[in-house]
This record gives sequence, C-alpha cells and structure tokens, in this order.
Amino acid sequence: MIIDLGSGPHPKPDANICVDFHPWPRVNVQHDLRKLPYPFADDMADKIYFGDVIEHLDKFIAPSVLKDILRILKPGGVLDITCPDARWVAERIAKNDWAEQANVPWLNPTGDAFEDAMSYLFGGWMTESEYKIPGMGHINGFDETKLKRMLLEAGFKTAQRVDDTRNPVPARNSILRMVATK
Repeated sequence: MIIDLGSGPHPKPDANICVDFHPWPRVNVQHDLRKLPYPFADDMADKIYFGDVIEHLDKFIAPSVLKDILRILKPGGVLDITCPDARWVAERIAKNDWAEQANVPWLNPTGDAFEDAMSYLFGGWMTESEYKIPGMGHINGFDETKLKRMLLEAGFKTAQRVDDTRNPVPARNSILRMVATK
C-alpha cells in the first residue's frame, strides 16, 4: 500500500491512496492533515509520500504528524518527504546569487530575486487569492539538520537526504528531499 499524504492535484502515480484537505480529482481520502490521528491502521503502508506538506504544518504539530506517519508505516516502510530547503534560500539571499542558482522558471516568476526567494520561502502567502485557501501558506521552515533530527526523534531508524531530480543543478538543491525508514 502506498499513500500520498497531501497529494494535491498532482498525486504520485504509484499511490493507491491519495489524501488531501481539498477534493482534487484523484483524492480518495479527504482529510485535514492537521488533525491527528490520520484515518489509517497501524503498520499498513509500505511507503508514504509527504511531498511539500510539512512546511504547511506549525512547529508544534509537525513532530506528532511524523510519529503518526511512523505508526502507519509497516516495519521497514519508507517515508519520502520533501519541502523547501530554507537554508538554501537563506544562502541565496545572503550571497545575492538567486538568479544564478534558482535556474528554473518556477523559482523566478517575477524576475525580482528577493521577491521570488520570499515567494518560495513563504509560499501561499504572497498573493491575495492563495492565502485565502485553507492550509496553503508555508508556516514552518526546514533544513537538512532540522528535518533529519525531527525524523529520528519521531522514531525513524534512518533519515537520509537524496537528490530531488525534478530540477536541474543548481536549483535541484532548493528542494530538501529526505527518505526515512521505519
């Protein structure tokens, strides 16, 4: 069983269960991911995707969410989690090299490096229409150290950063992708 938590309108193709707050076409379990426990039995999933969701959860609930995901995974199961790499964004701002490093159009919608960096970091809060959609805004930030620590503290045996290949280098590093095992 493969679950895509927070699948949105573009769920993972191999997911059997697609969960989202919004009733997108492939969503077969509508659930607010801020509400625990999630509506799944213990030890039922081989893999769980948690793509670009954890940054939408406040810092007080995120650890409990990771523990609930661990509960749902079978022993040896895998969590594939992605979010913006806040450290990468901060380094781009400090080094003033956003235009060169964020070398994909979706990271440069306005052409103003600082505004585009802020739009990525604070996604969902930058336009009047986005912030009105429940759960859209980024309210938490992660770097590799923080996310790995949270995963291990939640009880995962391993947590390793892996390349997110959706973007070319150097923008590839804008996305923090970790794979954790139960």
